Amino acid sequence: MSRKSYPNVNAANQYARDVVRGKIVACQFVIQACQRHLDDLMAEKSKSFRYRFDKDLAERAAKFIQLLPHTKGEWAFKRMPITLEPWQLFVICCAFGWVNKGTRLRRFREVYTEIPRKNGKSAISAGVALYCFACDNEFGAEVYSGATTEKQAWEVFRPARLMCKRTPMLTEAFGIEVNASNMNRPEDGARFEPLIGNPGDGSSPHCAVVDEYHEHATDALYTTMLTGMGARRQPLMWAITTAGYNIEGPCYDKRREVIEMLNGSVPNDELFGIIYTVDEGDDWTDPQVLEKANPNIGVSVYREFLLSQQQRAKN
Repeated sequence: MSRKSYPNVNAANQYARDVVRGKIVACQFVIQACQRHLDDLMAEKSKSFRYRFDKDLAERAAKFIQLLPHTKGEWAFKRMPITLEPWQLFVICCAFGWVNKGTRLRRFREVYTEIPRKNGKSAISAGVALYCFACDNEFGAEVYSGATTEKQAWEVFRPARLMCKRTPMLTEAFGIEVNASNMNRPEDGARFEPLIGNPGDGSSPHCAVVDEYHEHATDALYTTMLTGMGARRQPLMWAITTAGYNIEGPCYDKRREVIEMLNGSVPNDELFGIIYTVDEGDDWTDPQVLEKANPNIGVSVYREFLLSQQQRAKN
């Protein structure tokens, strides 16, 4: 009997080790997120630690997303499937791999990722939403792509819809109906749709994706969806955003909560967070600083483009 292999989990764990050892250039928040994961892997051996890392669940989620096709750019033109980069594998494997020891239900109810533009946000968010919609073992799952404007709400739903349209095996296997403005599964009433503004009182989200959270003036949508998850066994609030400028907004508050969790001042076992940025005191004219904030440099965002933008700023 052959042993199971976990290539995606192994890559995620290797990423964490390389970041902590300094082999990958990273800011303090990324280092702290990776160190937390490695520390928890050691702690799971203790009976007093409530969680364990389920490699099967982590690998399953990562594999599912990489069966989906790209929907933009040259990769979509070539009909290539998504390939998750090591940093993306780290986020996905942490989000879906950590579970409660007794129930095997997901540990993290909130996942916050902050990263600059053009680093593959929408594709990974669409993949997460589809996974929660189709094969997260939640009967009648409700999945929302939430935003304050119609344009933003469709930034995640549109690629997810295209992924389904271009993957007939997916829709057939899970009985998914793809409509103009929503997707549903008649067998159990599951649905996935964009949402502008607050969900209705009857909503019970299993997964809510909030893209570009920094554009939200208030926390009304985020809080309403989070509090509506009470009837779900393992709900997921997935927020992914670029850094904003509004220090009075809800995104800045969530960012501060993540930082306090990462540095240990305010522990939160059900929150996963990672922030890709530069460190205070970094020389922004140093080309290496670009790699700290842009883990997808050379993949979805061209190095030459970032260097030219950096040069423009210098001038």
